[in-house]
Amino acid sequence: MNAARQNAPSTRDMERISWIEFREWVPAKIQTVLLPLGTLEPHGVAPNGTDILAPVAIAREIAPRVNAMVAPVIPYGFTGTLDAYPGSFTIPEDAYRAYVRAVVAGLAKNKFQNIILLNGHGGGQTAVLSALAQEVGRDTGTRILVVNWRSYCSDVTLEVLRRPT
Repeated sequence: MNAARQNAPSTRDMERISWIEFREWVPAKIQTVLLPLGTLEPHGVAPNGTDILAPVAIAREIAPRVNAMVAPVIPYGFTGTLDAYPGSFTIPEDAYRAYVRAVVAGLAKNKFQNIILLNGHGGGQTAVLSALAQEVGRDTGTRILVVNWRSYCSDVTLEVLRRPT
């Protein structure tokens, strides 16, 4: 086995590795998973999936740095405020809550000790995810963190939006 193979899995994307490789890496060598979450809603001229694309890109970028796997994205979210626009999509809160809870509990069952939810959407989805993190963390003994990526780059966002076109 070569040195590169010993130091990192073949990929950080969970859906692209076999169960054999997963078993080798989790939790013996990797204890953290990044779960990107988003939603479909209008963003002017930007893609309706911006809230999906951003956390997926962030997860893939930081996974090697924090020695984490990247779980498949949960693309549909809890929004509703922009339903009047074409291409907007929302999941009812009770269905969203149950689905995300099952996914997070499944990650804990698969022996991840640290679960980081990378939320690409704000609003009510943030509150739902924060509550779920506490509940599932308490039930499973897993450390769960909700990160709303925009909170960490508000200075960059303001700089870009203030630039003259």
